[in-house]
Amino acid sequence: MKQQSLKPAASCAEPESPLTLTVEDARARILAGVSPLQSRERLALRNGLDRILGEDIISPLDVPGHTNSAMDGFALSAVDLTEPGVELRVIGTVYAGESFQGSCRSGECVRIMTGAPMPAGADTVVMQEQTTTLAPDRVRIEGTHRKGQN
Repeated sequence: MKQQSLKPAASCAEPESPLTLTVEDARARILAGVSPLQSRERLALRNGLDRILGEDIISPLDVPGHTNSAMDGFALSAVDLTEPGVELRVIGTVYAGESFQGSCRSGECVRIMTGAPMPAGADTVVMQEQTTTLAPDRVRIEGTHRKGQN
């Protein structure tokens, strides 16, 4: 029986494995295997599963129909973001699918979940990971943030 010699396995400690493709080579291989679409057809949306769009489809309606939070965190007014470490009073919580029935004033914030409508008076959401809970109704905003974020 003939004995086979095994190649040593590539190591993450090596600067570059001999089997590693450069970005340019990888891109060339990918592009060699694809070709642009040659034709289009118009069909009902329900028949579009597993198909490729020939052009962007843009909804004539805003979905959702309100400004909503992109993160779990705290909705507040950017006027309160004058310096890192500002402490705010938590005046309530709003979940996705619900609306906050009050207004968020300076010095206040509302705990908000992803997808929930922004409370009146709030224009910014700070992610919960960038806050410190001081008490059930007090939170400290860590770091710097900008108006309209999240």
